[in-house]
Amino acid sequence: MDVSQSKAKLLPTVTGSASLDHYWQIPVQVFPGELVGRPQGSFIPVRLGTPWMGNAGLQADLSLIDAAGWKQIKIRILESQLKAAQNFSKEKLIAKNVRMAYYSAMLSDEDYHAAVARLEDFKESDRLITLNFEKGITDQIAVNQSISLLEELSDDVSRSQATHQQSLLDLKFWMGFPLADYIQLAGDNIPLAENKPGATFNAALTPDFTSDSLMVERASASLDESRAALYPKLSVVSGYSKLGFGSEASFIMRSKWFSSGYVGLRLSIPVFDMPQMHYRLRKDKQSAVLAIAERDASVSDGNNAFLSAKVAYSRAMQELGSLQRKEVLARDNVRLSSKKLEKGIIDMIELKQLQDELTLTRRRRLIAQLQCIMQMVELEYLQGN
Repeated sequence: MDVSQSKAKLLPTVTGSASLDHYWQIPVQVFPGELVGRPQGSFIPVRLGTPWMGNAGLQADLSLIDAAGWKQIKIRILESQLKAAQNFSKEKLIAKNVRMAYYSAMLSDEDYHAAVARLEDFKESDRLITLNFEKGITDQIAVNQSISLLEELSDDVSRSQATHQQSLLDLKFWMGFPLADYIQLAGDNIPLAENKPGATFNAALTPDFTSDSLMVERASASLDESRAALYPKLSVVSGYSKLGFGSEASFIMRSKWFSSGYVGLRLSIPVFDMPQMHYRLRKDKQSAVLAIAERDASVSDGNNAFLSAKVAYSRAMQELGSLQRKEVLARDNVRLSSKKLEKGIIDMIELKQLQDELTLTRRRRLIAQLQCIMQMVELEYLQGN
């Protein structure tokens, strides 16, 4: 039931009725015998009525005082606001998941292109090793090791591509995008957040706070409605009807109809209603207490998530800075090793170690960068951004 329906219950109601009855045995009415001089305590049975009787009329009712009805309107307004708040909370959650999936897809795309670049770069090294082998400068072992490393780099490209495709599927899912359709990522680099997260947690900014607070108000309003149902109700009632009688059904068109009407006040006072006075009141009181407890628990969980995200963000930023410097050194080591290869100095053990170190360092840097971004997105989500 929405707000309009609840308000409509306070408007006047008009009901029409009609009936047609055939009495195959006319009812008996009893009158005191004293009316015709008979002894006290005696009675006279008299059949009153005709075989056919009809009735048609209208009844109207207008509520003047109905505390429960007004409380119900407030509940419907709160329910409408609650539904809007819950939809807003869901939209914020979906937006957060879309952002996380997008950044994950961007970083996996960077990892894939870096793996492809490393493979292409090593193909030149493999060509030099093969050339040196043909000149007799190196042996078959170096050639075999080069081929093996080339296969590992090729496998790394395949793994990176599969990871990227999976991240694109996650992004499509959260965006509501057709999973079978192609999607193009926009942007080249992911800038890290320059602003530090807020120092304090503000519960009122969290996406769920409004809906949780409205749940508390809804439970409190429901308790008020249960109490208001025990208050007296006053309404104006009115009616108009016509009665017809006859010995045959055709009296409807031929007999005279007798009209009557009334108007008055009707007062309804609950005196004893155990389900309403005891069980429903107790249930609504428990619901109100539970709603407050759930809101407080949600605030506590949000504060804990905010503090945890701040700690994780700071740790990820520190680790990211260190790994970025290490990645620069690892990339430079691979470059220097390739220069040695061009001069005919071949050390496949060193070359493989340097390639593995670069791969590991780059992956750790990407993970730290993703962790940093995820924590910042979480912090912004908890701050209502």
